[in-house]
Amino acid sequence: MMKQFPEIDPSTIKQHPNLVASLPDDRDPNITFYFLVVDSYMLIANTTYFTNKRTGETKWLHHQIEFPKQGLLWYLDSLRTKFFKTEAEGGLPKGKFHDKAVIDGEQLKLERCFGLGADGRGGGYAFVTLDRKNERGFAKEYNFTDALLFEHGLIDVLDDIAAKIEAGVL
Repeated sequence: MMKQFPEIDPSTIKQHPNLVASLPDDRDPNITFYFLVVDSYMLIANTTYFTNKRTGETKWLHHQIEFPKQGLLWYLDSLRTKFFKTEAEGGLPKGKFHDKAVIDGEQLKLERCFGLGADGRGGGYAFVTLDRKNERGFAKEYNFTDALLFEHGLIDVLDDIAAKIEAGVL
């Protein structure tokens, strides 16, 4: 049975006792990503304070995904061993743009994405939890641009969290 998590309160997430890291978004400085480790799970959430230009109404918007914390190690390993290598080197076969695994009883998927970024032409990756659904019934996922991952420090933040998970610190 998968542990279920309530939606994180975006107005108090900075004070959450399980917060292990945060990183501003590379595309929108009003968005921040938050990384939490709760028991044996990893949560990634983002928040932004949104103002409706038509009505002037303001409110917090947020999104979150949860998966077994060992899944973070799998996502990073898959990224490096399947996506960064050619088929001859043991990477994904030509034309395949995703990798799946079952980690601690949950189906996870790493997927190459296209059409991300401010110009709608950049690439990136999606962390997907196939067993957890959003409010519309679709698998929960998070898309990260290549720029956020490799130029703006997300891969370093994730590597640091993964090292602490492996060391038993988190």
